[in-house]
Amino acid sequence: MGRMAAGIAGFTMGAWLGLAAPALAAGLTVALQTDATSMDPHVAPTFTTAALQDHIYGSLISLDPELRQVPNLALRWQAVDATRWLVELRPGVTFSDGRAFGAEDVAFSLRRATLVRHAAGTAAPYVKAITGITVLDPLRLELQTETPYPQLPLDLARLRIVSAAVGEQAGTDAFNRGEAAIGTGPYVLRGWTPGEKLELARNPRFWGEAPEWDSVTFRPIASDAARLAALLSGSVDLIDKVPTPDVARLRREPQVAVFAHEGNRTMFLVPDTAREVSPFVTGHDGQPLPANPLRDVRVRRAISLAINRKALVERVLEGEGSVANQAAPVGMFGGSAAIPAAEWQPEAARALLAEAGYPQGFRLALHCSNGRYVADRATCQALAQMLTRIGIAATAEAEPQSVFYTRMSRFDASLLLNGWGSIGDNLVVLRQALHSVDAARGLGGFNRGRYANAELDRLTDAAARTIDDGERSRLQQQAMETAMADVGLVPLYTPAWIWAGRKGLRYTAGFDEGTFATRATAGR
Repeated sequence: MGRMAAGIAGFTMGAWLGLAAPALAAGLTVALQTDATSMDPHVAPTFTTAALQDHIYGSLISLDPELRQVPNLALRWQAVDATRWLVELRPGVTFSDGRAFGAEDVAFSLRRATLVRHAAGTAAPYVKAITGITVLDPLRLELQTETPYPQLPLDLARLRIVSAAVGEQAGTDAFNRGEAAIGTGPYVLRGWTPGEKLELARNPRFWGEAPEWDSVTFRPIASDAARLAALLSGSVDLIDKVPTPDVARLRREPQVAVFAHEGNRTMFLVPDTAREVSPFVTGHDGQPLPANPLRDVRVRRAISLAINRKALVERVLEGEGSVANQAAPVGMFGGSAAIPAAEWQPEAARALLAEAGYPQGFRLALHCSNGRYVADRATCQALAQMLTRIGIAATAEAEPQSVFYTRMSRFDASLLLNGWGSIGDNLVVLRQALHSVDAARGLGGFNRGRYANAELDRLTDAAARTIDDGERSRLQQQAMETAMADVGLVPLYTPAWIWAGRKGLRYTAGFDEGTFATRATAGR
């Protein structure tokens, strides 16, 4: 599916909706599939959490709906030479408590991000490359990197800025309670009850155009059916992650608007390629196998060939997505046009299994989340059936998000369903999801299968040191080609992002997964 402009249609659900929707008031209520992990902006930089935090805190650089870099707290940023960047800040900005914003706050935030510890992850990878910070004056600072690092502006777009005066003594709990949640964003935090609601109010000191809504409430509703029911009943104005089976029907009806855009998250399977014996792989008799078959590239290729990706897109996603042949959308910087299209060849898959020494196949558990990603449970079930047809008797283990996240962090799976959202560039997925684990350098932090490939590492490291865009793109293409030839991950598809709102509401959908109240208008 090519890039889609925001599409708008509507529906009348007669018995469900009953009365016409009332005019939108000064408040906006949004239901999200997932909750924020923390109000500490240096904790858990998932797309959902980051988008919610963006209402409260500013970044030096923002990404627009098409993932283009635009000024936020920084007006200009440029490479002075191969390892030095000059950042010029926006004048006249104040934090929501009235304190002036300046270079010392940026320096503090960059340092703080390296110190925060949290089980859900932190923003530390986005400041890892910075080896020196020099405040030149209240509105200018220089950032030093050890080696050339072209990704720095993109990393800075993922890092939220906090007040040095407030944050110096504040831990994550203080941010979560709200007392330290002081930012430069369009809204201020009124309260956060995890699992229940996040309440925001317009920030009267915001430096930019005042947001449309006086107040915004975000409610986490994990169940797709319950989230849709909340919209239809009028208890919320906007929902994200519209269930794909409902999209076609919703587009035909006049009382709800549907907003869609091609997504930036590619879903893939992550095989355990590190352990000699994998915990959830057995023979058909239930006994552990003496060797981990997933370490054999022929087995990984067989798994890939067993998957009918077109059927996944058409049936599981209801056509709202596109088949993937690599771990990031092809349109992102560094995407390779040389990687062959993903094929569905079950007979060839069975032959590869036999060649690898598994003519009768084996058994394994396929772990996935239930409600974290679009159609994750349905995808998991469909994949288990496809693998079973080639002799890999797979069981789909769909788990609550908290259980699944813990499993991933413990490296407690043999094959799991995961995904990565690319922010206009595939270098981050190469460095974090495919590069071998190197905690000291901040690499491989999301490499859930502990995959390691020396040539991939070499190409990725070289790309991360290359300032010239043409050469960097070539290196990233080669790195992705290397990883896909070795089936370090098994790419599946890229789902579209779909929102739905009540009649009269308009929402600017984008490549990014996050939901922003600032992109919703009353449709005047």
